[in-house]
Amino acid sequence: MIRTIASVIRGEGLSSAVRRTNERIAGALHSAVLRTRGLFSYVAGTAILNVAASGRAARLGGVQSQLGARLQAERGLRNVALLTPGVLELSSPRHTRRISSDLETGIRDAIAITGARTVHFEGLDGVPLDGVLRLIESGARVIVSVHDFSLFCPRPHLLEEPMGRFCFYSQDLDRCHRCLSQSWDAGRDEQQLRRVLARQLLASANGVIFPSQFLFEQHRTLFSLPELAGQVIEPGLPDAKREIGIPRRGIAYAGSVKRHKGAHLIPEVARILGNTHIHVLGGGDEDLFRAMRHAPNITVHGYYRGGTLPTLLERHRVGLVILPSIVPESYCLVLSEAWLAGAAVVAFDLGAQAERIRRDGGGWLTPLENGAAGLAQIIEQWMAGQLAASTPSAVTSSLDAARAHMDLYRKWGML
Repeated sequence: MIRTIASVIRGEGLSSAVRRTNERIAGALHSAVLRTRGLFSYVAGTAILNVAASGRAARLGGVQSQLGARLQAERGLRNVALLTPGVLELSSPRHTRRISSDLETGIRDAIAITGARTVHFEGLDGVPLDGVLRLIESGARVIVSVHDFSLFCPRPHLLEEPMGRFCFYSQDLDRCHRCLSQSWDAGRDEQQLRRVLARQLLASANGVIFPSQFLFEQHRTLFSLPELAGQVIEPGLPDAKREIGIPRRGIAYAGSVKRHKGAHLIPEVARILGNTHIHVLGGGDEDLFRAMRHAPNITVHGYYRGGTLPTLLERHRVGLVILPSIVPESYCLVLSEAWLAGAAVVAFDLGAQAERIRRDGGGWLTPLENGAAGLAQIIEQWMAGQLAASTPSAVTSSLDAARAHMDLYRKWGML
């Protein structure tokens, strides 16, 4: 823990480390209050058990952030039971219960406690696929929300190691084994089995939900399931009110400072732009921050609490956000937050970001192979007044997403 804090201080700065620590303390206090309330008995009657195997702490990223906000909105519409590793969180009355950390056992126990008839897996990263198939075979109704490429690969961002580049959906199992062996002791056959099980799961689940049409179509292609029936529900933001302010000319990189997010390209973009200043908003890897700090025209602000990005963009008068992910995003909440703040974006022509910008405007795209130079060229044109974009007047809210889920639950006869 001390090493982690020291690493954050070195990379993001003291103020960022303090923000992270305060958020963890607040979360721990909240959990303690819920556990105290857990002295009261729970009244069964929850139709759906939501399962988040990777947790739901907002600091973990976009998936957890949007899930927490959506379920909070759903609590006003139905009884919610959420299973995370070792913890069952109940909304009627509001409290938590300790439960087996083994996922299959925890699900069985949670079903017994709540009386749930449907299990909704909120993402499949870290979920044993054979266990889900056994659950379906036992007669349980199962919904799967696919948030990334974790059905296709244990590296859900598809960043190939050790090269650190997008694998372009590699189907070469020997190549996949070389990549995965960098972190996991997994054989060539295990990756093949994973994809076989994933295909069975997609075909046999009672409902499959995707955050974007892009991700839906990619799964149809990757798993040779052209008739796959899926529904698209876009993730929402807790507060989807548009920030209206004076025109802004600042530039920022926002989101996780990770290689797959393209953060390693920012120092090169800053070098090409010369004296143009770039704000960096978000937590991440110390080595990437170190390179950024060497650039005189980059200011590192570090970690920010989920939901505060639109306000930060307005505070720093940011009018253009750089979103240089080098792998395909499945949706990108940061894009929504930038638009909410009235900021346009520049991104690579890849994934759901490209799909959304083509559909709704609000930014510009450059081919991935153009790298930092392609991003810098668009930024220079924007600074010179040669480019202008109208950002969408509205983005999806958490309540919108909650209502869309409720409609599907009713349509599928699960409420």
